[in-house]
Formats: sequence, structure tokens, C-alpha cells
Amino acid sequence: MIRNAKPEDAGSIQRIYSHYVENTTISFEYDAPSALEIERRISQYQKNYPYLVLEENGRILGYAYGSRYRERRAYDFTAEVSVYIDKDELGKGYGKRLALELIEQLRKQEIYTVIAILTSGNERSLGMFLSLGFKL
Repeated sequence: MIRNAKPEDAGSIQRIYSHYVENTTISFEYDAPSALEIERRISQYQKNYPYLVLEENGRILGYAYGSRYRERRAYDFTAEVSVYIDKDELGKGYGKRLALELIEQLRKQEIYTVIAILTSGNERSLGMFLSLGFKL
């Protein structure tokens, strides 16, 4: 089930995200944020954008959110999208499901341009976003 993230999801989201911060170059952060910081981010992003989790049997398997792409007003109808899946759940289509739902919710907010920023070496995400119609 895909649903809006809640403050109590912060611990699970922090666990998923920490893996990427600490073990890959996928995230642009050097230090994994605390669950409290993740809770703050959920609240902050949800003021203007969707912040979603994919949950099965009470376990968060992944999450996705939209955020402001740039500050200038001309970018008000553009959002950056981020998708993270539990490292043990990769390759099951969860990222694509989350991305599709996130994009649909952004469209309902009249955001028609979405941007995903990827680092080199992130072929799995690149393939997913290209399959959704994103262009390099």
C-alpha cells in the first residue's frame, strides 16, 4: 500500500536512507540524518509536496517525495523527485510504483515538470526513470 508518510515512519525511513548515505554515492549527504531530522523533513516537505511510503505487512519498504527544484518563481511548476527502496527489496518494482504515484500526485498539484538528479553508478535508478519517460 502506498500512503502519505507519517511522523512515526521516520525511523524506518532513516534506516532505509542511512544505507545509501553510508555505503553509496547515491545521496549527496555525507552523514546520515537522525530519525528526528527525517521527521522534520517529512513535515517540511509535506507542506508543498507529496511524501509517500510503500508499506506491506506493517513494514516500510521504500519512500518517495517531491521537493522544490529551484527557488526562482518560474520553477513553481517544477519539482525534484527522490525515491529510495530498502536495500533488501530492490528489483521488485517498488521504486517504479512509488515514482508513478508520486508523479500522479504532483500532476494533481499542477506540477508538470519533474526532475530526478542521479549520480554516476546509479544504473538501477537511471533505468527506472528512463522507463518512465524521463530524458537525460
